[in-house]
Amino acid sequence: MSNQFHLKSGCKINLNLKILDARPDGYHDIDSIFYPLEHPADHIDVIVTRNNSLSMKCCPPELENNQNIVFRAYEKFALATGFRPGMKVYLQKQVPVGAGLGGGSANAAVMLKLLNRLAKGRRLSRARLTDLASEIGGDVPFFLANVPAQVTGMGERLSPVKVDLTGLKMLLICPGIHIDTGWAYGQWDLLKKNISDDQTIGLTSRPSKDKGSPLEEQLVLSNNFESVIFRFYPELAKIKTMMLKNGASACVMSGSGSSLLALFRHQDQVFESCTELKTQSIPFYFYNF
Repeated sequence: MSNQFHLKSGCKINLNLKILDARPDGYHDIDSIFYPLEHPADHIDVIVTRNNSLSMKCCPPELENNQNIVFRAYEKFALATGFRPGMKVYLQKQVPVGAGLGGGSANAAVMLKLLNRLAKGRRLSRARLTDLASEIGGDVPFFLANVPAQVTGMGERLSPVKVDLTGLKMLLICPGIHIDTGWAYGQWDLLKKNISDDQTIGLTSRPSKDKGSPLEEQLVLSNNFESVIFRFYPELAKIKTMMLKNGASACVMSGSGSSLLALFRHQDQVFESCTELKTQSIPFYFYNF
């Protein structure tokens, strides 16, 4: 078997996100629809060595520390199996950090799958690997399967769902604002008593009058975090309003932000939005489903 491996890990978007009760351990249960994207993607090159530890180089270099989720995945797997191969890991980040896209969780998932593949006789069952993934991070189990799913609990309970976006065009807008997920949940806890779950629905979607719209039978997109995050980052609400004014059938923030996804039915609406985003130097990605 080769001692060099190239791994590619994508990201995800939340088509909806409802924050449920806080748990005794301080975390929160959620109910969300996760949808995987192949790009933007991170690239991980792994060289297996003869020692029994992991060393890591990252671009950007500030991610090179033992708090990196790839280190945690390696250590968790080693403790669970006793399998501790020597590895040199080179991580090139292209998924925006702190954008609600789960890029770090995807890194951890592909590392777990590689370790499980190399472990041979000490391989974990799919169920045990999923349990281990949930100990590393709430989004990690999703990336093991990497198919559209309803995600509940802390992210460990997955139910595959059919999400048909055929005929739609999407802009994934990444304003470059880093939002810490733990901070976002803390702000939610502070403000939730004064927040109605329906407060942001008017900004979240615009019902289609076109009975032939691909969105006619799709989910109404929503995200509870918008009620909190938009208070601190009104520029995100302005981007969302701009997308809806340009004809987006729906626009919603992904995860705890700061990325937003906007779905369109018509190409001219997409191009108008692209022009405005570029004029304002706001990065984005385009998808044609």
